[in-house]
Amino acid sequence: MQAPSPRYIITRAAFLIALIVALLFGYGVFKKKQRKDAIVAELRTLTGDSGFFRQFYAEDARKSLVKAVGLIAEANSLGMDPDETINLGMGIEAKFFENELEREDPPARERIIRQTLRSNYDNFLKLGYRTDFHTLTALKKGELPPIPAGPQAGRRPELHTLIPAEISPGIEKVLANLEIRPPQQEPQKPTDIQLAAAKQLARDLAEAQLIEEPVRDKIIAGLAPPATPDAPKP
Repeated sequence: MQAPSPRYIITRAAFLIALIVALLFGYGVFKKKQRKDAIVAELRTLTGDSGFFRQFYAEDARKSLVKAVGLIAEANSLGMDPDETINLGMGIEAKFFENELEREDPPARERIIRQTLRSNYDNFLKLGYRTDFHTLTALKKGELPPIPAGPQAGRRPELHTLIPAEISPGIEKVLANLEIRPPQQEPQKPTDIQLAAAKQLARDLAEAQLIEEPVRDKIIAGLAPPATPDAPKP
């Protein structure tokens, strides 16, 4: 029996190597697609009404928001645009042919969820986080790891409430009322921009019929800074 020629051996070896590479690539694509689908499914659970607006405990709301940010960050590392991930998490499929004239303003609940997730993901990036293994592991547990760099390096960020629970009991259990911010040495008065955001949230919650209009008015009145008394006339 004639031994195979070196050319034949090299050709077969090259074919086998190419086949193995193709199989590994295909497996990698499959696993990546599988993980993307799992991220969307998890995010869909977190953005449902019961998960986003009706948590039983404030701590669960805080963990849910951090988990949602972690899912968006992981999806971005897999090549998914954050806005696309948020839309898919809310069950909104992209339209291939969209007419400008057919566009409508999104429903209030959809707008609240998108704004909350996008702004908190942006704050996550501003704090210098990267989607490394340790960061994603902490986020999956609902924990914000120490800030990696910058003036607050080594400290953990805080989750602030836009509308204080003293004004509207139970609002601290709503994910839309939470915001990732750098840690503060001591409590500080909210800025005018933060007050404006809190008032807008109250209006949006009322528009979404999650609170009644008298509650909205109570919240906005409670957020207003106390009036400065007029100086006595000489």
